[in-house]
Amino acid sequence: MHYELEKEQELQNKVIPQTKQSDFEEFWQRAVALVRAVPIEVTRKKLDTPYYKTVTSWEISYNTHDDTRINAWFSYPADAKGKLPCVVYFHGGSGQKELHLDIVATGVACFAMDVRGQGGTSIDRAVYNSGDMNGGLMTCGIMDKEEFYMRNIFMDAVRAMDVVAQLPEVDPERIVTYGGSQGGGLSVVASGLSGRSKKAYVCEPSFCCLKQRTILGSRIFGSTNGYLKKYPEHTDHVFEVLSYFDVNNMVSFLRVPSVFALGLADDVCLPHFVYSAYHHGAGPKQIPLYPFTPHCIPNGYKEMIYREFAKL
Repeated sequence: MHYELEKEQELQNKVIPQTKQSDFEEFWQRAVALVRAVPIEVTRKKLDTPYYKTVTSWEISYNTHDDTRINAWFSYPADAKGKLPCVVYFHGGSGQKELHLDIVATGVACFAMDVRGQGGTSIDRAVYNSGDMNGGLMTCGIMDKEEFYMRNIFMDAVRAMDVVAQLPEVDPERIVTYGGSQGGGLSVVASGLSGRSKKAYVCEPSFCCLKQRTILGSRIFGSTNGYLKKYPEHTDHVFEVLSYFDVNNMVSFLRVPSVFALGLADDVCLPHFVYSAYHHGAGPKQIPLYPFTPHCIPNGYKEMIYREFAKL
């Protein structure tokens, strides 16, 4: 424990300040109102899986704020009686929705959203008028905060919570969010903006300290770095746009309890980026540290939170 306390003290000394613009809260209030003004129009189709004797699974499709239909998989124990707690799971970058049988095995339902435009079945229908369309998602619409790709996936995550809350199998008072990397960032957003979450489980979240990540050019923000190499005159404006989507700022909306996880060997979502977001979180929170864990969901964290799922 001495080592962990020492490392946490180092992280406390590296906390990066928030960069919220004056209209930050109003921007997100408008965005949530916009998506909720669109009829959800949920459709569902039962999935034929090898696990049908123990797990019932559905493919869910729903409207979001633009012409995009978002797809998800919704699973729960086949012998379930009454309304169930539900874990809303958000996958990592360029992942896809899964059944998450391990989560369902804890006795809860699991709703896994397919993030638009990342190789799954949620096809991005948005129109982007700026960015290097061949250079990566994190440049699409980058010159306009009302058009940027991250605005779309954040609003899709809020809409997922609205969908889950109206599913007849789900107890709307027992919904939590969970994800790692990109999914960790979306867990913060969905719990913070939707008003429908009981708790957020946030593992090594991406989208923290976006100015610094863009400067480093790490992983998915390598494309944003590359865009600014081509168009350095846009640097200040791009950093301002990114500030509206920075999880280091979005955590101001996170007023429900949260459990972060931080791998101190993470070279993608750097530890002091993640710790900064945790530090600025508005609600009750905890952050177990995993000293030698790289960019992944630590087994110890998974076991801990799955035990919590079983008690929801």
